[in-house]
Amino acid sequence: MIFILQTFGFAQNSLEKPKIFTKKEIESGISLDRNSKFFDGDDTKFALSNFDDSQWKNIDFNDKKIYKKDQPHWIRYYFKVDSSLVNVPIGLEVSQLGASEIFLNGKKIQSIGKIGKGSAGKFVIKNDVPPIFTVANTDVNVIAIRYLPFLNRATIINNARLLNVDFRLADELVENKIEVAEEANFYTMLICGVFLALGFVHLLMFVFYRKALYNLFFSLYNLSISLMSFLVILAYQMRNPEVLENYVFLGFLSVIMFGASLSGFVNTLFAKSKTRLKVMLIIAVLIIALYYFSLQVAFMFAMLYTTITAFESFYLVIRAMIRREKAAFIVGGGILSFFLFTVITIVLNVLDNLSISFSGRWAEGDIAAYIIVIIILSFPISISAYLAWQFASTNLNLVKQLDEVNRLSDINLKQEQEKQQILQDQNDLLENQVNERTHELQKEKQKTEDLLLNILPHEVAEELKENGSSEAKYYDEVTVLFTDFVNFTQSSERLGAEKMLVELNECFTAFDLIMEKHGLEKIKTIGDAYLAVCGLPIKNECHAYQTALVALDIIEFIEERKKTNPNALDIRIGINSGSLIAGIVGVKKFAYDIWGDTVNTAARMEQNSEKGKINISESTYQLVKEKINCEYRGKIHTKGKGDMDMYFALEIKRD
Repeated sequence: MIFILQTFGFAQNSLEKPKIFTKKEIESGISLDRNSKFFDGDDTKFALSNFDDSQWKNIDFNDKKIYKKDQPHWIRYYFKVDSSLVNVPIGLEVSQLGASEIFLNGKKIQSIGKIGKGSAGKFVIKNDVPPIFTVANTDVNVIAIRYLPFLNRATIINNARLLNVDFRLADELVENKIEVAEEANFYTMLICGVFLALGFVHLLMFVFYRKALYNLFFSLYNLSISLMSFLVILAYQMRNPEVLENYVFLGFLSVIMFGASLSGFVNTLFAKSKTRLKVMLIIAVLIIALYYFSLQVAFMFAMLYTTITAFESFYLVIRAMIRREKAAFIVGGGILSFFLFTVITIVLNVLDNLSISFSGRWAEGDIAAYIIVIIILSFPISISAYLAWQFASTNLNLVKQLDEVNRLSDINLKQEQEKQQILQDQNDLLENQVNERTHELQKEKQKTEDLLLNILPHEVAEELKENGSSEAKYYDEVTVLFTDFVNFTQSSERLGAEKMLVELNECFTAFDLIMEKHGLEKIKTIGDAYLAVCGLPIKNECHAYQTALVALDIIEFIEERKKTNPNALDIRIGINSGSLIAGIVGVKKFAYDIWGDTVNTAARMEQNSEKGKINISESTYQLVKEKINCEYRGKIHTKGKGDMDMYFALEIKRD
């Protein structure tokens, strides 16, 4: 919602000097001054723009001591805008622990939560949709906030602000919310997932090998960081402050667990005496118990405890590095990186607070985010590397010990083992040889089967393998196709045998693919002639049509080839449909072949065809005339057959 305001003059004795907003200041955000006017009573007239608040106090409205539980309080703040902000949309970003109503020059612009007693009230942490307003002139304006604080044990922590109100340019406010949400979700989910996985893995390692106590501590260390990251995600999405105390307790618990697990891990690895570790763990338990008596004191001790454990770890690792203890440099590298980047972060933050420029990168948070990620990951990565080295060293030592035990074993037992080993080796050798021979036989068998399938149709090959022979069969409805290259002899003399062989190979290879595409069975090639049939050994109702499609594809292939290859051969094709006998010829160098008058007639069709044409018989024409456009050639005299009706198959009919 956008509010366009016309300001009015106020009684000057009711005003402190109003804050003058400039565009440069509001681009980076202007917070509501803590010394705004404050009153601990409640009256609706306090929202009016001309109300005289000269008797109100100028105090920090985030001081928790000034609030009374279950009573609304009022805050008034005066401001002006310079000419650069007139009619420029301004947004209010509010974060709070409680409920509030916000008025601008006496007009309510937003309610965040609901002010009321008991169940009638509703506490909300922030406004998801900030109010946006514009100011029509440079007169004085007043923001009045009716505020009911949410006070419990969690809100007494000094760092928790009860109310925070920021003025920002509306466009930058929306962009900032989106950018913060994306960065927060990405980094926190990344950290949470990585450390949860590390914690789970090392917990399993401890479960399977209880003596490696350092795995337990490192698992707790990773789980504490994962819990902290998860709490950041929950806190960012939190709307109800009544659950704040639960989050505070989990955060407190994760801090204690972080310090205790860090101390436990380093002491387990590098401390000779375990007394210090026991003392640190007892202190951690006492601080947790202290939480139930004084949350603020418990948090102070928790942060102090974590700081002490960090320096304790630093001391123990550095001492181990000086003493050149095994793998101390692996962990030490992570520790030193941890402290180095921590110092860099602190220094950059101090310089940023001193307004020393870093080209805007630190202010935007990019450098800070990267360094924080490095800080968080450096130590766990080094510890993981150490544990990997430790695991490998342990395995190596176990192998050496096992070798020593075997060496000291009884000689007779050793000899027996050697005999058994020799027998086992022989058995393994024989088994491997059998497996190799079997594998070789299977490969040869597969080659034989592949070769057989290349010569014979699949069904015939299976019959031959199963029975040792295959009987010739009669097929009553098939279509036979013959092709022949025109002037092949003259072309061979002109091109030479080698080039002609290449040309034939490329053409017949293409023909093979076309046959496979349309389901025809290649029978053989005779010189430059190609013989194929459709409808056997598996019956096909569309055998004539499928054969016609093959012939059309062959003609198309030849025509396309002639466009790019000047030496391409012309072709003529003949097709006939009818019955025939098919089977294997001979016993040695056998071949699958077809016989019958249908085959002879197909050959006559090819002989009486023309260059680039598909000549079909009357029987084939009757089967394809509904789907293929044909041209009647008349009766043509055929050797041994007399006059026969012939047709040229031209193209597929279009609907």
